[in-house]
Amino acid sequence: MKNLFDLTGRFACVIGGGGYLGGPICEALASHGAHVTIADRRFDAAQAAAARLCESGLSAEALALDVCDEPAVGAAFDGLLERHGALNIVVNTTTWSTGKKMEEMTLDDWQAGTRVSLGGAFVVGREAGRIMVRQGGGSIIQFGSMYGLVSPDPRVYGAKWTCNPPDYEAAKAGILQLVRYQAVMWAPHGVRVNAVVPGPYPNPAGMGADREFVEQLSRRVPMGRVGRAEEIGGAVVFLASDAAGYVTGTYIVVDGGWTAW
Repeated sequence: MKNLFDLTGRFACVIGGGGYLGGPICEALASHGAHVTIADRRFDAAQAAAARLCESGLSAEALALDVCDEPAVGAAFDGLLERHGALNIVVNTTTWSTGKKMEEMTLDDWQAGTRVSLGGAFVVGREAGRIMVRQGGGSIIQFGSMYGLVSPDPRVYGAKWTCNPPDYEAAKAGILQLVRYQAVMWAPHGVRVNAVVPGPYPNPAGMGADREFVEQLSRRVPMGRVGRAEEIGGAVVFLASDAAGYVTGTYIVVDGGWTAW
């Protein structure tokens, strides 16, 4: 059974790998034997993340990539295939929103947010699938959100913080349907498409620094606390590995029970 989670000899690309959740995902994949390409629009963050893994004896490299640059995504994946001979795992954690309240948002704001979060997921999935279909298999893992399943509770955010905006919610819900669609289309070719749905993982560099807010979030979680970044990697490793060989078109919720209320 242990060998089912072994990713030795596989090549992974984690988009958004220089981020708060992306870093632990890269570490989890590399720790299980994968060579990880850490792709991020912020190349300095990707380089720093790759350097940390390499210093630990793991295999990683950095890549500058913006999911909104459609030709660049395809070119990047083609380049990885040419360099490594395979593209076995693609994880997309990219998301973006204006952060505006619904009453303040314009249609342009809405379209800008969904273009990155949902449009980017579409492009990444399409380009990864194109290569994986040709090579006869692979695992694509998109990132949704608990707010693609349920609405935010305004009482948790209070007057100080703005609830996640509606473009974010709609995009994350759309990703789950995109995953189902692509999974069905590519299943005959051995390509599995799934999603990870994180719950409350407030970034310590932002809202997570507000102790009162974190306590409010924690009271809303059945497990009584917010998630730790390193707790997200296990679901990704599972979906990337042979342990999930019969798993496609679905999602794993990692939210401490938030959506079970």
